[in-house]
Amino acid sequence: MLGSIKYNLTNLLNFKGREARQTFWFYVLFLFILQYAAGLLISMPMMSGMMKGAFSAAQQGATEAELQARLMAQMAGYMRTAMTLNAVVAVIAGLLLLTAFIRRLHDSNRPGWIALIPLVLSLAAQALIWSKMGEIIVAMNRVSGSDPTAILSMQSKVLGASLMSWGAILIVIVFGVWPSTPGPNRYGDAPVRH
Repeated sequence: MLGSIKYNLTNLLNFKGREARQTFWFYVLFLFILQYAAGLLISMPMMSGMMKGAFSAAQQGATEAELQARLMAQMAGYMRTAMTLNAVVAVIAGLLLLTAFIRRLHDSNRPGWIALIPLVLSLAAQALIWSKMGEIIVAMNRVSGSDPTAILSMQSKVLGASLMSWGAILIVIVFGVWPSTPGPNRYGDAPVRH
């Protein structure tokens, strides 16, 4: 696994050649773990601030409805920062994956331009979420935690972005598991597993 990570990190600008499935998927796992850890680092300070506020309100005798309203207001306050940082992390992870995915496409004798499809879908999803951020924050300030229809209405604002993100992931999975071309192909010799 470490060999796969090292190989990909030293070949970040290498769009030529081929990449074995095992090498590609170990690198994808590495990027997934990094993105997950970054998400935790982004959300933990915000969550601890929200919990501190909720505990303080509970000690002061706030009702359940007041606690929910307070939590939603605090989440709305953190939302712009969290969404911005998560978008930056997602774009960086996508760019780090780009060359490895192009080499993986080459290994199955497919053109590298296919990698632009999930990249464009991911960037469009991030742009759509960013464009709806103001509406989401306003909706969060109005939502009562006990009203599931209001929460669903808020989530529907980013449904298109979610579908684009899942489409990008699906494309990477489908082409990432595609069998290798045996022996040399137009993109080079069979890849070495790292």
